[in-house]
Amino acid sequence: MFSPLIEQRPLAAMTALTLALAGCGGGGGGGDAGSTSAPVAAAPASAATTTTTTTTPPAADSNTSTSTTEVNEAVAASAAEVTAAQAAAAAASAVVAEAAAQGSTDTAAAAAAAGSSVVIDAEPAAATVSATVSATQGGATVADTPPSLTVRARADLAGGIGAMMTLRIDGVVVGSVEVKSTAYADYRFSTPTLKAGAKVDVVYTNDGQVSGVDRNLYVGYLSDGTQVVAPSASTATIDRGTGAKAFDGADLVNGQGELWWSAALRLSWPAAPAADSQRARKLDAVRFLQQASFGPTAAEVDKLVSQSYAAWIDAQMALAHTPDFVNHVQARYALGSAYRPQGASYTPTWVAQKFWERAANAPDQLRKRVGFALHQIFMVSQVDSNLYYQARAYAGYVDLLNKNAFGNFRTLLEDMALSPAMGIYLSHMRNRKEDVATGRMPDENFARELMQLFTIGLHELNSDGSLKRDASGNPIETYGNADVVAMAKVFTGWGWAYPDNQLTEANFRWNTPSVTAANDTQYDLLPMKAYAAFHSSAEKRLFAGKSWAVTLPAGSSAQADLKAALDVLFNHPNVGPFIGRQLIQKLTTSHPSAAYVGRVAAAFNNNGKGVRGDMAAVVRAVLLDAEARGTPAAGFGKLREPVLRVAQWMRFCGAQSSTGDYLLQWELDNQSQRALAAPSVFSYFRPGYVPANTSFAAAGTTAPEFQLVNESTVAAWINTAEAMAGGGLGWTGSANDVSCSYATQAALGTSNNLAALTDQLNLLLLGGRMPATLRQQIVDTVASINANGSSAALNRARAAVFLTLASPDYVFQP
Repeated sequence: MFSPLIEQRPLAAMTALTLALAGCGGGGGGGDAGSTSAPVAAAPASAATTTTTTTTPPAADSNTSTSTTEVNEAVAASAAEVTAAQAAAAAASAVVAEAAAQGSTDTAAAAAAAGSSVVIDAEPAAATVSATVSATQGGATVADTPPSLTVRARADLAGGIGAMMTLRIDGVVVGSVEVKSTAYADYRFSTPTLKAGAKVDVVYTNDGQVSGVDRNLYVGYLSDGTQVVAPSASTATIDRGTGAKAFDGADLVNGQGELWWSAALRLSWPAAPAADSQRARKLDAVRFLQQASFGPTAAEVDKLVSQSYAAWIDAQMALAHTPDFVNHVQARYALGSAYRPQGASYTPTWVAQKFWERAANAPDQLRKRVGFALHQIFMVSQVDSNLYYQARAYAGYVDLLNKNAFGNFRTLLEDMALSPAMGIYLSHMRNRKEDVATGRMPDENFARELMQLFTIGLHELNSDGSLKRDASGNPIETYGNADVVAMAKVFTGWGWAYPDNQLTEANFRWNTPSVTAANDTQYDLLPMKAYAAFHSSAEKRLFAGKSWAVTLPAGSSAQADLKAALDVLFNHPNVGPFIGRQLIQKLTTSHPSAAYVGRVAAAFNNNGKGVRGDMAAVVRAVLLDAEARGTPAAGFGKLREPVLRVAQWMRFCGAQSSTGDYLLQWELDNQSQRALAAPSVFSYFRPGYVPANTSFAAAGTTAPEFQLVNESTVAAWINTAEAMAGGGLGWTGSANDVSCSYATQAALGTSNNLAALTDQLNLLLLGGRMPATLRQQIVDTVASINANGSSAALNRARAAVFLTLASPDYVFQP
């Protein structure tokens, strides 16, 4: 359906698909555009919707021409209507005609022919030509060697004549130009180097009407390539009048971009911001925190600049685990019977609400991020109705994953296998032994997924994750149906952890522990117990014919069978590459190299101290690998899943919940990733997913997160981004619950330097990857919002945040 778009882009640019499908504009890929680089020329279609086209000056020998007659007629019309005080402007227009006769390009005609915006180089007033025009498609604006000041402006034309604009610096005219573009374009003046406090005047000289049509000048902003200054800056005023009256201070209004009169927009040039010597380090810190947490915050980035990544990981791993999710549900239960299962105020969505609160605020970000990765591998989903009244048991399962994030994989396996939530979800709780008389066989659900999804996968692997093949070149299966049957018998006889003297048939087959306030047993927080009478006593042969084959003797206890089965799976050579590759995919890149997988698998096999399955060593290996920490190679990175996009937004802006409950439990359902509610045990997307009929398929490249991408989910993300930038997410019944004040961004949006706002968004949301086109869109849009209104500052911030969140650059993690 969308394969043609995919075929044309490498992985780093593939996320442009999200906006292409939604019919939205957006920037492409690219490196750090620099913290304060000048915007590339662009013409916004309107204040709300921006369409960007880069431009470049034509070569010196380019063949350009226009009609001298047309220009002369336009100049004559202009001269006829202007007042005596505007004679200088009319003379400047006459010079435009002279330039046209020598082969210069008429601005409006060239722009219409090329369908692009324009860059107009305004020459010094003493020069022969007052303006030269460059208008070509597909290039990038060539930086001037000498200092220059760019005025982004447009005009309402009257009688075919544009607005005459003159630039003065410290009272000296440096150039004039006719603004004929009705969409914003860049007008560039060669200037002396601007110093802090320099007096800059943008003078509009030929206000008037022709046949009832007003001529006006609109100034978007001024930029010297380092700073972007809005006409509404605190130092700006408009002095209305013509000639000398435009500079007499007698008729002043606050600075604004709309010049509806002949007047001078007057401002003092602000001091340039100090260069950030730590910028490169901060950009890399953002990338690291996108991989190792739910998103960077300004404080965390500043802290990480002076700390090694290894030290940060050590500090995170040293933070003690706390049962946040069980504590949260238990606190609700403590409110009374109405808040317990079957009560009127009970809801299992408390767990998902706590997930979002912890993603936003938990100090142990690494543990929580790895725990979420483990959740996607060892899936227990709240979509299962059998878990509806088991909120505390499910909370215990989420805590279990977080607890074992830096523990040993063998412990994780056993804790997971005996979790009541997993027992309910994959139906090995109350699983009875075989009955020869009736033909009943044990449930095979958990046994199959334990091997296929949780430990060894379907095919034998080399240590680097590549497939082992037989003599005929076919992949070698790790297990067969006989192994599933045998493993199912291992997981018989497990049920709720009643006291040993209550392990009865009734409690095994039918009863559920009490969770009432009067008799809360809390058995839902305990590992399942073995009910000997219901465990299969048959011999169990696992992996016959394999080098890791094991036979569990007849008559073995449920505990002994479980230990032996988990031990053989834990020691299987597939586990390191199988689990390691998936952790890499969840944290750093969708299609890791074989060498990367091999190094992580080696850490799983031996942490350097002879210990197998040390998850702390595995996490370190994933995050500190040279491929993760070096300059990203082509194809490195991942499409960020919706949960991670929303979580980073929350952390970036310090999102707050008005209720304190983080009512986001239903968010992202329209994007196929409602938190803790995957559609099946196969999670939200498959680790081996390859988009069909794409260059990914041709190259055999896995891109798991693209399994969530279609026209509906892309459009839904744009709507989500709009809500995040606006009123927020979640619903209390009368208002949004989780929102951002955007106080920091609003302050930046009203500062004298508009580039400061884009710089912050570029750093914390994009890690320095904001393309010049997106920067242009943001600055244009922000500048178009009048800063004098009561809500203008907030609206500027929201517009800038929305454009960033809706860009393909935001949904891609390098």
